[in-house]
Amino acid sequence: MPPGVKMIDGSMLEGGGQILRYSAALCAITGQAVGVERVRAKRTRPGLQPQHLTSLRLVEELCEGSLEGEGEGAETGSLEGGAVGSSHVVLRPGAPRCGRYVADTKTAGSCTLMVQAAMPVCVFAQPPPPEASSSASASSPVSTHLELRGGTDADLAPPAGYLREVLVPLLGRLYGGLMGGLAVETVRRGFYPRGGGVVTAVIPALPPGVPLPAFDLTRRGNITQVTVKSFSAGRVPVTVASRLAAAAEAALRRTLRKLPNGAVGVPPILVEATVETAEAAFGDGCGVLVYADTDTGCRLGASAKGERGVPAEEVGERAAAELAEALEAGACVDQWMQDQLIIWMALGSGVSRLVCAEPTLHTRTAMVVAEQLLPGVKFTLTRPAGAAGTSGEEGRRGTSGAEEEEKGRGKKQEGGGGGAGQGLWLIECQGAGWTVGRTLETPEGKAGGSAER
Repeated sequence: MPPGVKMIDGSMLEGGGQILRYSAALCAITGQAVGVERVRAKRTRPGLQPQHLTSLRLVEELCEGSLEGEGEGAETGSLEGGAVGSSHVVLRPGAPRCGRYVADTKTAGSCTLMVQAAMPVCVFAQPPPPEASSSASASSPVSTHLELRGGTDADLAPPAGYLREVLVPLLGRLYGGLMGGLAVETVRRGFYPRGGGVVTAVIPALPPGVPLPAFDLTRRGNITQVTVKSFSAGRVPVTVASRLAAAAEAALRRTLRKLPNGAVGVPPILVEATVETAEAAFGDGCGVLVYADTDTGCRLGASAKGERGVPAEEVGERAAAELAEALEAGACVDQWMQDQLIIWMALGSGVSRLVCAEPTLHTRTAMVVAEQLLPGVKFTLTRPAGAAGTSGEEGRRGTSGAEEEEKGRGKKQEGGGGGAGQGLWLIECQGAGWTVGRTLETPEGKAGGSAER
């Protein structure tokens, strides 16, 4: 083990790119040098692929680094082992800074997974140096602007529309004005195999000394509205967008009629089908995003991407079935949001709570990484009394439970997971209460916006 470097086993649990993204983000936020060995050991093509390397380079740039090769004597803010195919990487961070950054996978690699790695770092970034921000008022909100290039609707990742329509509104609801101005937009869609998509993000930084508050997502409430948004692009027939939407709407309407929904009854379904212009998409593709709102402020989403030889109706029904699974379970978040919220729970103050369907392997992996890299963070998993198959506490997640899920619930690794038939689970997290400028060497409460590392 290199001196002063916290090593993470990249083959544990889900054994994929998520370990890299979360490790890099927490490395940049805490100032702790982190290494990941056996990178993506459980994937068909192990080691760094272009999209993972691009995410690491982006985080490295955010924390004022420069890419260096493998070797001794690497300086602060450097990435060792930064090459496609590498099975071992080390990131020694500097201080993350707000600014404008561009990252390009030069493939169809997912833009949304780059956002997953970069967004937490940007929230905990310090203001740019005075000479770089002299034109802005000292009282102006400080934000980071990202331009990310690659695939917007890729396999094994939520589509860019999910970030805009589900993740951003939910973070806004959980953190209020602290996330004021948060935005993710799709400038141009890009598809396999050429990519060419462009996603932009504006991410506000926390004020110095102010931690993220704990949140409570334990009451799903009644469904107030469901939205269906479909698209087709390029040489895909123009009728496909409307067929995707119609199939998803019909399947969701059947589900909603069966669900108990209090005095609200069957909620309305809003439908939007778009045929993208040549300027708004690069290449050929289609897909559908569906999401549901509740009277307690929850928003749950699901999606499906068109595939060659698969009828549009089957794709639309697939997205509807994924959302129906979460709604029938009574979960407060969907399967994608489960693992995306783990890092926010860990960085926040106090105890955050989340009710979901059975935690996926990605969710469990995110918990382990957060506990290893953030002091004082502790996750517990319980089955609420009365949940299917249990009369009370199930106990904290462990390796054996994760291995069982890996064997029997591999769907999440391909974009699915979290079965409604397994009942509800409660995730609780004692957070670290992290603040801008704090590092592992900085006593809690002493960090400030001018701290350096």
